[in-house]
Amino acid sequence: MRCASRGITLIELTATLATLGVAASLLLPAVVAGREAARQARCSGHLRQIGLAVHAYIATHNALPPSGSDTDRLGSGETPVDHSMKARLLAFLDQARLFNAINFSQPINPYEGSEAPYFANVTVTATPMEVFVCPADTGADIGEAFAGLRGTEFEAASTNYPNNLGVTPTYTGNVLNGPAYFLGCRDRSLPLVTLATVRDGAAQTAVFSEYVRGDAKGAAPGVAANRLRVSFSIPWSTRTGTPRGDSLACQASVEARGHYKGEFWAHHDPGRGGGYFHTNPPNTKSCNGGWFPYGWVTASSFHPGGVHVLFLDGAVRFVSQGVNYSTWLALGTMAGDEVASDGF
Repeated sequence: MRCASRGITLIELTATLATLGVAASLLLPAVVAGREAARQARCSGHLRQIGLAVHAYIATHNALPPSGSDTDRLGSGETPVDHSMKARLLAFLDQARLFNAINFSQPINPYEGSEAPYFANVTVTATPMEVFVCPADTGADIGEAFAGLRGTEFEAASTNYPNNLGVTPTYTGNVLNGPAYFLGCRDRSLPLVTLATVRDGAAQTAVFSEYVRGDAKGAAPGVAANRLRVSFSIPWSTRTGTPRGDSLACQASVEARGHYKGEFWAHHDPGRGGGYFHTNPPNTKSCNGGWFPYGWVTASSFHPGGVHVLFLDGAVRFVSQGVNYSTWLALGTMAGDEVASDGF
């Protein structure tokens, strides 16, 4: 006797689909979290590579690499030679060929200076460096084209990793108080930085962190994700002359100033590819960034809750965006004799 086969009922089908939907909803956060964890691991891994390069440079030259330079090519005082700290580290990042291709007597920005253009370094400027980019920042590579000072575009590869310049020099008598110095400065004395001059200790002194790249095509300040991409202006009427007061004024600003943060890794200007400051807490707005060596360029990321920081001892630690403000300032200085609290 043959029995008729029994098909699945509508109720059973609905129950099965509901079960699959619940399973998917439970798995999806884990998948997203896993991907974010992988991106964070790669970001921190890049900083560790940079840290190894910094120490290899120190072992070779008995000093930290310069954060930039303000020398001029022909002695006219009008043509800055603007190479970033990252450019100086290339030879210690298995990039000897690229390092040897740099003409350190010519500007990185071909349209900077009274005798522009300078094309000696345009190939280097346009070379992408994976170690200088954090995969968690999935925005467009703003360095694809940059409008030069004379309205001419040139290619440049971007970066997410600025080096620490300390507190904005506006409050320090125009002296950098982070582990940083510039070569050939015409108007300030910035001696070499060695490990011996870092009185606060290598484990308590930041040397690199990360920031969200800008969008050279323009970003909307009102969009939450984009407030980290844009550099804002601090109106003179709201400035207080103190780091904390001006930091709060920066956060209150709604006037977008620039969209070029991180635009090319080889340039020394804060906000363009060079350094950042500890004046603003992590994951807050940047302000007035872009000119050597001033601004309120801020460490930032799209990681939940904070930013990665490379310390001078080579350790990479995740610093909460809710870190105590005094602690954040202390981590930015190299010889302030502050005592940074634990748990940052």
